[in-house]
Parts: sequence; C-alpha cells; structure tokens
Amino acid sequence: MDLATDGAQANREQSPILLLISQQECPFCHQIKRDILRPMIKAGDHRGELLIRELFIDPGYKLKDFSGNPVSGKAFARRYGVRMTPTLLFLDPDGRELTEKMVGIQTPEMYFFYVDQSIRQAIDRLRKRR
Repeated sequence: MDLATDGAQANREQSPILLLISQQECPFCHQIKRDILRPMIKAGDHRGELLIRELFIDPGYKLKDFSGNPVSGKAFARRYGVRMTPTLLFLDPDGRELTEKMVGIQTPEMYFFYVDQSIRQAIDRLRKRR
C-alpha cells in the first residue's frame, strides 16, 4: 500500500479517502467489507467522490505513509489513535481526519447509514477547504 500515491490521486480527484483499519482474522472487518463496502462499491455509491482503501495492522504488514515513508500498519494506525479493528478513518489527501473515526460496529442495522453520513460529511468538508 502506498498512501502517498493514493493521496496524490485523491488530491487530483478532490476526493476524501475512506481507510478501513483491519486485521486478517477480524470477523467484524470481514462483515464491514461484505455488508457495507463491497455493496457500496458495486452499486456505484460515491463513485468519483471517494477512494476506499484497506490497511492491515497484522505483524509484518508494511506500507508507505502519506509522506512516502515506510512504516508498519500498526505504527501508522497508532498515529490516529486506532486501538481496535475495524476502524474507519475519513481522511483528506494529506492524511488529516475530516470526520470522527468510526470504531467497531455498535449498531449493525444502522451502520450503513452512519458510514454514508460520515462519507457525505467528509466530502462536504473537503470541498469547503478547497
């Protein structure tokens, strides 16, 4: 994963980045992907308005941060105060949070609504900054 490249793409497209902080063996992470993110992508919701990426915090997972520096997934997640998975971050192209992070799945029946609401808020806040 290269967040510097993703940030550059988000900047060109003037789109926020939805970043799922995940683990390979996290059943709730799989649930979010299966029930929320994949259907949203398949339906074309927010196409052209949002980049969606997944970052793993499992041991050995490495990435490039928004500055292009190599870092472990776990260390990167700690920068945002992420202590559990799944966590959704809504970031601008430079990696700054646009909305409050979503930690865990508190209300599964309302989760899609809350994710969509956070996405819309992130898009709106990013557009107001420009």
